[in-house]
Amino acid sequence: MSRFIFAALAAATIAAPALAADDEKTFNGPFVGVQLGWQQDRQSLTTGTVPPVTTRAKGDGLAYGGQIGYDFQVGKAVLGVETSLTGRTGRTDFTAFDVEQGRTINVSGRAGWLITPRGLLYARGGYSNARFSITNPAGPAENRDGYLVGAGYEHKLGRNVSARIEYNYADYGNDRLPGIGSGSTLNYHRHAVMTGVNFRF
Repeated sequence: MSRFIFAALAAATIAAPALAADDEKTFNGPFVGVQLGWQQDRQSLTTGTVPPVTTRAKGDGLAYGGQIGYDFQVGKAVLGVETSLTGRTGRTDFTAFDVEQGRTINVSGRAGWLITPRGLLYARGGYSNARFSITNPAGPAENRDGYLVGAGYEHKLGRNVSARIEYNYADYGNDRLPGIGSGSTLNYHRHAVMTGVNFRF
């Protein structure tokens, strides 16, 4: 009997670390990180003439910035909130003027599912505020409110480090430009593919 009890205790001791590893919450708690990627802004200019004429232009740029957030894991499900601040290079060129893109602030939530013990597949959505400036010739600068949606994959590289890749689409609505054409309207859209590294606590 004593040998049986000793063997059971030894087996439990060996199994304990494995059980602890299985129960470990891979994506849980606060994090800060950096991100880098590609953004493409697309604008559509529609004139107020009869019939209206629509001109489309797009501009690619390098996006860079950082993020801070918090994840809450229940089983294989992960819910999180995140705030990010990014800048970018590049502009969108029209015949009569250019549109330069400035800083962007995003506040979003995400919901994901662990498809492997260290791999998280997720969807994202929330609020976005981007700064645009009309240049060549110099024109107004404004902060535009919009929304973003996207999806991504994040992988735990170590105990406190994870890396991710993510696609986002953002819409910033329409803007009346009375000084260009006859009451022209400018529409703002953005596509982005971003990579990032998060440091977890």
